[in-house]
Amino acid sequence: MKLNSLYLKAFSCILAVAGLVSCAVQDKLLGSVSDPSIELMSHNFRYIGEYGGWRYGLYNAGYETTKEHPRNLDIDLKLSRWKTGDIEHREISRIWETGQGITDDFRPPYDASGIIEGSVMHILFCPGVDGHSAYVHVPYDLDSKELGKEEVMTLDSRQITVENVLDIYKSRTGAEIPWFSDGGSKTAFGIGMNVEVARFKGWYYSVISALASGFTGIIVKSSDLVHWETVCIPDLSPVHFGTTFWEGVVHPLYGDIFAFATRVQSEDGVIYGTWNAATGVLDNLQLIEGGITARPEFFEYKGNTYLYCNTYGPSDVEGYGSVYRATASFYKLSKDGTSLEFVRSKSVQEGIHYPSFYVEPGRGLYIIYSTDSRRLDHLEARSNIAIERLAL
Repeated sequence: MKLNSLYLKAFSCILAVAGLVSCAVQDKLLGSVSDPSIELMSHNFRYIGEYGGWRYGLYNAGYETTKEHPRNLDIDLKLSRWKTGDIEHREISRIWETGQGITDDFRPPYDASGIIEGSVMHILFCPGVDGHSAYVHVPYDLDSKELGKEEVMTLDSRQITVENVLDIYKSRTGAEIPWFSDGGSKTAFGIGMNVEVARFKGWYYSVISALASGFTGIIVKSSDLVHWETVCIPDLSPVHFGTTFWEGVVHPLYGDIFAFATRVQSEDGVIYGTWNAATGVLDNLQLIEGGITARPEFFEYKGNTYLYCNTYGPSDVEGYGSVYRATASFYKLSKDGTSLEFVRSKSVQEGIHYPSFYVEPGRGLYIIYSTDSRRLDHLEARSNIAIERLAL
């Protein structure tokens, strides 16, 4: 029996050489960290961190419709947690609903991000405030499971709203950026803050942008996660690709050097480069070949930094699952950040997008992503949050 197993393994590796089967890439689907039993739309998961033997993440959930749209008011912000090393032991709870707290109108709580400091999870997300979609900070005590006081976040002493981001961009560059949104007005959903909050030399760094017909990405920093200031507006003109850039990200590499990437909304692509926090210089700009207009992400694994982005691949099927976001590609950054090395692609017909990553010591790398529920045999729902062990 043992000999037969060895023969089978050898035969499978021969097939791998022929391009039919891969011995090296062995991903494992582990299930879901959302609740497909009651959620028709589960989307935009963000892994936040670990505390007290639990791992934590945030995502959006809807119950009456499968539509993900700024006018869909049936959306909650939900907290998912699972035991470290035991994904089967998980708990899901509603942490914020449309219209809650300081919200005076009904705008869904989108694009949650956050960071854990001690026993507090700092949640950054975008519900409705004073008739606008605005970014809000609220602390959540992981021991008492209670929310603290909400505060509207500011950029250069102005509330972080679509209008104010466009005005700040214009005041610094002179560029008038026309607004567009599925919601049809400036107060609709359409402001994005990078889902990664990077710690660096006593500051938090992120990227803020507005979904407008031009580049509005602004690299920002804060000492308290509430009051942010502009530190750089990247010039992407050297790559001459696209006119609308959205959902940028910065990630510390070494010294004062950050990795930078942004989604190109007006074209199918992702732009990568390096940014020097001390000098403000953006360098080594390059276009990801075959990139798709979807949010890029950086993560660390085994001493290396990787870039994830959606790319075109063999299973990109329009109309099934996440449209055109069915293939993910991974690139390893050189130690100086000047170049990218393609590592592998991963195709999931039902969709793989808006991922989050974490490392389980002794177990490997995990990816959590939005996918069509058919990936998890839940036919009644449109989307769900899958968790998978990822081989790199």
